[in-house]
Amino acid sequence: MKNSVLVILSFAALAVTGCASTAYQPNPAEMSSALRQITGQDGRACVRQRDIDGFGALSDTVLSVSDKFRGHYLMITRYSCPGMEVASRALFEGAFTEFCGQRDSITTRGGRCPILSVYTFENRDAAFEAHDQAIEAARTRRDTAGSE
Repeated sequence: MKNSVLVILSFAALAVTGCASTAYQPNPAEMSSALRQITGQDGRACVRQRDIDGFGALSDTVLSVSDKFRGHYLMITRYSCPGMEVASRALFEGAFTEFCGQRDSITTRGGRCPILSVYTFENRDAAFEAHDQAIEAARTRRDTAGSE
């Protein structure tokens, strides 16, 4: 009897944990639109491929990229790219020597992800602040549309 109660409690705990809400993540179009409004940029910024110095995924649709000169970029993919969040390497495939929004793609072990937009920032802090503002703006816009 004790073992069956323990098993039932374990399943109940797993069920409750599985229902925990995850942080809101806007879809790529929402994120790009919000960043366009926040930055005043059109999402077609470019970075020279040889100047890319590092990257990290902020979500499965947003990539944070730094260049050799301490510049920073947020790149939004056209669709969800789950493998991007765990990728330790990526190939930035551009048509020319520059990697640009609305034209190029990145490839990781998880596959090829076309880039919807690229936004440029003076430093990492400014990029992360804009990212946070964009998530909040998209959330607000979605909540407002849902309540009408």
